[in-house]
Amino acid sequence: MAPSIQFLPEGDTSSGTSYPVTPAPEAPKTAEHAYDDTLRKLNLLDTNFAYRQRAIKTHDWDVFIQDMLRWCRAAGYESPDFDPLNAVHIAGSKGKGSTSAFIFSILSEYQSQESPIQKLGLYTSPHLRTVRERIRISPSKDMPFYQTPLSEKQFVQYFSDVWERLGLTDDCAKGGPPFARFLTLVALHGFLQEKVDTAVVEVCLGGRHDSTNVLHRPSVCAITSLALEHTDLLGDTIEEIAWAKGGIIKPGVPVFTIPQKPGATRTLQKIAAEQGAELTIVPVHPEVETMELGLAGEFQKINASLAIAVAASHLRRMGYSGIPEDITSAPLPEKFRRALRNASWPGRCETRECRSGRFLLDGAHTVESMDLVGAWFAKKAAQLESAKRVLIFNQQTRDAFTLVRHLRDSIRRSATGAVTEVPFHHVIFCTNIAWEKNEAADMERASMIFTGNSGPENLTLQTQLSGYWRGIPGEEMTGITVVRTVEEAVRCAGGVGSVAGQSPLVLITGSLHLIGSASEVLETLEEEGVHL
Repeated sequence: MAPSIQFLPEGDTSSGTSYPVTPAPEAPKTAEHAYDDTLRKLNLLDTNFAYRQRAIKTHDWDVFIQDMLRWCRAAGYESPDFDPLNAVHIAGSKGKGSTSAFIFSILSEYQSQESPIQKLGLYTSPHLRTVRERIRISPSKDMPFYQTPLSEKQFVQYFSDVWERLGLTDDCAKGGPPFARFLTLVALHGFLQEKVDTAVVEVCLGGRHDSTNVLHRPSVCAITSLALEHTDLLGDTIEEIAWAKGGIIKPGVPVFTIPQKPGATRTLQKIAAEQGAELTIVPVHPEVETMELGLAGEFQKINASLAIAVAASHLRRMGYSGIPEDITSAPLPEKFRRALRNASWPGRCETRECRSGRFLLDGAHTVESMDLVGAWFAKKAAQLESAKRVLIFNQQTRDAFTLVRHLRDSIRRSATGAVTEVPFHHVIFCTNIAWEKNEAADMERASMIFTGNSGPENLTLQTQLSGYWRGIPGEEMTGITVVRTVEEAVRCAGGVGSVAGQSPLVLITGSLHLIGSASEVLETLEEEGVHL
């Protein structure tokens, strides 16, 4: 039976109700049961969707931070207690994960038992397959990135610590921190317990009112590309988005960003001036222009350049020598170059060579990121123009119709030859559910968390998307299929190639949760030797 994926909610904030401390239940008898029980408790926490609805009704955004600070105190921490983590705090609309990965890779090149950075932490969201991916600790630069997530034993321990300190029980779990805020507490607590001396911390949502903004004095702040997103919470202008993201800027802490829209830049400059923080706008580094980065896609050049500036600032603050002051244009140290080449971040412009075809995976879920993925796919398609091109798509919470249209139009603008006229020979719309016969309860829950409905079982959205695609001029002859699971979608894509007598080129995009399921399905089918 195929393994399940831990698709869990991204979380939110809830009321300030407190509960009496109760004895922790008897621990399960085996480590496996302990971990399963921890995931069960995690699913009892309140959801992001429910919290957003409450926040939208009350317009009380300050409660986000007030509650988070209260939960920190209940867990035994005040904001200054997190200062020893020397946090690198990262906000933005696009590129946060990739920038974090580049920074983590650079800093890992400098860690050793004799240096200022001995143990490196990374906190990101969402995860692809296991919730433990969100909290990574690297005890040495020689540890491969895929081995850095917390172990099940560590996750159970630090989760249980926070659960017990907050006095939570199964019956009152929804009165405590929602998913993302609870997990932020677990991460910060775990980092301190593990004596992490540098933590790269990615904002979950927004910045100003985010759960990670309890960081009192980070080492350095970074703001990646800004775009309209979560407008119900963050505002519907680029200036309001910048105000929300710029909320992570702290007094006297250096902050770096990339060229933004004028309104966003002015807003960030105003916030930095008010906080007495130096804001630096980072261009693409000259060496990055011609470098083959570990993360594919032209747009990664600006993320890598931002990471260079941020990592250099942090390394200098930590006491490292030999780091150029004006590193945005100075020759890069070899450790920087090696780190940029070796950086890894699954699910972002990722290529998987399988028995049944070449699969391109990217978790793009904004208009801007769809445009970038379209250009990336067009470049790949030009190299395999004779291959049957297949799209597997899902997006349950945003304007899926706009996103899929932007993807198609971007490919046509960027492509050459036959790809211009026929971006895809076949399009498949599915849900984020991986397997027909082995659906994890938490995975089913994910669709409810993000959409607020009873789940995707009726395939209403997928059916509507198929009709929408069919109505696009020039797409009348494109094959369209609607299926329930990612497994069915992958098998269908492989079948398109089989009929054509050659391996297909398959793009899977629209949601990081879809990418998580696709990664699981592709790896399992490969391990089982399945040729579709």
